[in-house]
Amino acid sequence: MTPRKPPRPKPTPTLADRARELQRLAPVGSNRRRGAGVAAVLLDSGRTTAGARRLLGQHSLPPEVRTAVLQALEELTTQPGDESP
Repeated sequence: MTPRKPPRPKPTPTLADRARELQRLAPVGSNRRRGAGVAAVLLDSGRTTAGARRLLGQHSLPPEVRTAVLQALEELTTQPGDESP
């Protein structure tokens, strides 16, 4: 029995697109919408999800928005989806 390889991380542009979709679907004015929008920008700027989280640490955001960003990043990275081979 060969050991299973860990799943490959999704590319950040794909995750950024999904974050924009979360933003579009969230209620207008909600922290979820703000958080998804910030997550999309961070994922566009960072080469990895860890990089996106590091970038988040460099910016001053209201605590409720920061929490929403972290929740969006967590949701995006644990969401099953079509992954490239």
